[in-house]
Order: sequence, then structure tokens, then C-alpha cells
Amino acid sequence: MKTSIDLPESLHCKATALANQQGVTLDEVVVAVLEKGLDPNAGTPKRRAGEPHFDIDDLGLPRLRCVPGDPTVVTEALLNQLREQERI
Repeated sequence: MKTSIDLPESLHCKATALANQQGVTLDEVVVAVLEKGLDPNAGTPKRRAGEPHFDIDDLGLPRLRCVPGDPTVVTEALLNQLREQERI
């Protein structure tokens, strides 16, 4: 369902930054926050299928995308696997 809401600019900026950090859309962040507020046991937004595990920071360096609450332990083996998958 589509709806419109008015957000304070500061809240919109925080939500947009969170979406960028987590590699999800603003819609997904808003839905996840509402679900969590209405059901504290609801999950958090995840990286979308098919999206790269890395993004490029302001210095042009690869940065691993992390999602709060993700139990994955970052090891050298995981990094090597992701490097192969992403061809970097």
C-alpha cells in the first residue's frame, strides 16, 4: 500500500543514512522501524539479494556492508570468499 507522510528533515536524513549504510531502500528502513516499533521481535532490514557485499567509500576503498544484529563473523576466509564473488 502506498501512503504519504511528512517527516522532519532531520529524521528523513537519519533514515536515509541508515538505508545507505545497510544497503536497503528508505521504504525498507521505514517498514522495518514500524514493524520493530509495533512488534519488538521483528527483524531488521538486510542487504537485498544480488547486491554486492561491498560498496566504495569516499576514498575509493571497498567497504564491507554490515547490518546490525547480523551474527556473521568476519574472518579472512569470509573476506577471501567475498573477494572472489565480487571479483575484487
